[in-house]
Formats: sequence, C-alpha cells, structure tokens
Amino acid sequence: MKSLPKNYLLALIIFIGVLAWIASGFFKSETMDNSLEINNSETVEEKIAVRAKDIYGEDKTYFLTVRGRTEAEKRVLLRPKTSSTVIKTIDKGSFVKKGDIICSLDPENRSARLIEAEAGKNQAQLQYDAVKELFNEGYRSENALATAEAVLKGAIAREEIARNELSNIAINAPFDGFIEDVMVEIGDLMTPASTCAILLQLNPMIVAGEVTEKNVSQVSIGEDIIINFLNGNEIEGKLSYVSKSSSSSTRTYKIEASFENVSANIREGLTANIKIPLQNLKAHLVPSYLLSLDDDGNLGLKIVKNGTVKFVLIEIIEDTTEGLWVTGLPLNTRIITVGQEYVIDGQQVKVEIVNN
Repeated sequence: MKSLPKNYLLALIIFIGVLAWIASGFFKSETMDNSLEINNSETVEEKIAVRAKDIYGEDKTYFLTVRGRTEAEKRVLLRPKTSSTVIKTIDKGSFVKKGDIICSLDPENRSARLIEAEAGKNQAQLQYDAVKELFNEGYRSENALATAEAVLKGAIAREEIARNELSNIAINAPFDGFIEDVMVEIGDLMTPASTCAILLQLNPMIVAGEVTEKNVSQVSIGEDIIINFLNGNEIEGKLSYVSKSSSSSTRTYKIEASFENVSANIREGLTANIKIPLQNLKAHLVPSYLLSLDDDGNLGLKIVKNGTVKFVLIEIIEDTTEGLWVTGLPLNTRIITVGQEYVIDGQQVKVEIVNN
C-alpha cells in the first residue's frame, strides 16, 4: 500500500491534535460548570448562623409614669388688715414658725386708743357694780341696771376693737414655712390691698401632674407611689388628689402626690416623675437595639425555638438605663442577639448560645 506523503501525514497529526485539545477543553468546562452548580446548591442550602441568649421572665411591677413638677403645699400672700407705714420686715428666705412676725407697721395712735378704751371699760365696770349693788338693795330700778349693763358692754366692745386694731399692725405667719419674697421696704405705706411677703409651706410637699382620660380610672387617692427626680433621688409618697374634671384645652386630669420634705431640701418647681403601680406581671429585660418591626409595622423581637426563627409581638412597659422591660415573650426565651437583621420568621438557623 502506497504511504502518504510526509506533508499530508504531518497535517493529519496536527488536525487530530487540535481536535483532541478542543474536546478536552469542552469536557473540562462542563465538569467545572457542574461542580459550580453543586457548590452553589450547597451554599443555598447552608443555614445562617446566629447568636442567641437565654433570658427568663422576672416579677415586675407595671407603673404608670406621669411627668410633673413639685409645688408647695401652701402658698399665701401675707397682707395687713389695716393701713400704716412699714417699720420692720423679715429677711427674704428666712424660715419662720407659726405666729412669728413677718412685717410690723407703725402703731401711730392705736396704743393711745387702747389705753382710752381700757379706761372707759374700767369706769363702766365700776358704775355697773355700784348700780347692781343698789339694785339688789332696792334703791335702783331694773331699767337703771339695764342701762349700766349696756354702757359696760359698749365699753368692753370698744376695748376689743382698739386691741384688735393695735394687733393688726403685726403681720404674723399662719404656719411654719419659708419666706419666698418680701414685697415691701421700710417706710412703704401699706393698705389691706398691699402684700407684705409670700410664705411657702414646703413640708409636706406635693408633685402635680396630669393623666389622660384613658388612665384616670386606674388611679385612686391614697395609693402608695414613687417619685423620681432628675438627679436620681427617689422618695415615697401618697396620691392625695385626683381631679373630677378635665382640662378644657388638654382633656387631661390633674393629680397630686404628697410627700414628706422635713429638711426642705426639695425645692418648688423641680421636675419629677410620679410612678403609680398598676399591676404585677412577668417581664423580660432586653436591649433596645434588638427591637424590630414586622411587615405591618408591629413591634417585636426575634427568638429561636427548636432551631426556627419566630417573630414575637411585645409591649414595652418601662424604659430604663439598663434596657427595656417588655411583655409578650414566653417565660423562658432564647432571644437572637446577633444576626437578627438577616433572618425572618420561620427560617431555620444554626444557633450559637452566648452566656452574656
């Protein structure tokens, strides 16, 4: 058999080599594509890993918190009952006891009038005693005795009027308290319409706030309450007043809580929170950053149960510096702490339990 020329044989070998190279590349690509598809399917099927923590419900008192301000139990404007010139005043900011003189007025001729009235009363008393003795002996008529008695009663009344007029020059404290302000200076002319000073009673003291018509039925006079101040101080008190009518502008009801302020360290006008206990319940303390919303905008938390994510609706009952106290979770709950933003309700996950 005649052999092929060398050049044809070489071309045939090259052609076969090219075909083999092309075929090897095709099968390799197909193998790689199959491998990628397998790897992708395995990636899709792989569960997302999250971190979770076990938390437990605790006994918690649910408080209604009302923002309010401190007020003096009593605030009075001290005014005179007569007219005269101021001759003495007490210092602003002083603590006074009941009966202490706050402002003194010039007595003018009031002392003289009292002396005159006392003398008239003494004279009328002597005349009455003499007429009565003569009446008893039968030397005076009953009409004469009645006249002498009337004169005596008139003299006694005039003495009482003069004594009261003299006592009116001293403006006294009606209760223990602090002088908030003195409104006059020595030498000022005062009338019954003028104000000498403002007196505050700071013990006991009250905190006043307002509650909505939804909450007013949940509070009652005499309840023990807690009062929190902005500086962190906390004291106990009692609910002393609940309004029967609402404000026409805000439709809220005024409440007042009374508390002891023996040392008078708590001033009027301080911002305070009145915490009124409503009910005892089981609640969980959770960080605020774990809260999320469902598709309907409802507030909740994501927990894990049997390896499955569940979105649970919750209600916030108190916001504290340590976190949020919420209700609605199961008593023993495994809450997702890391990765909650990447999972949805009903999804299977791998869970890593953390202890803190």
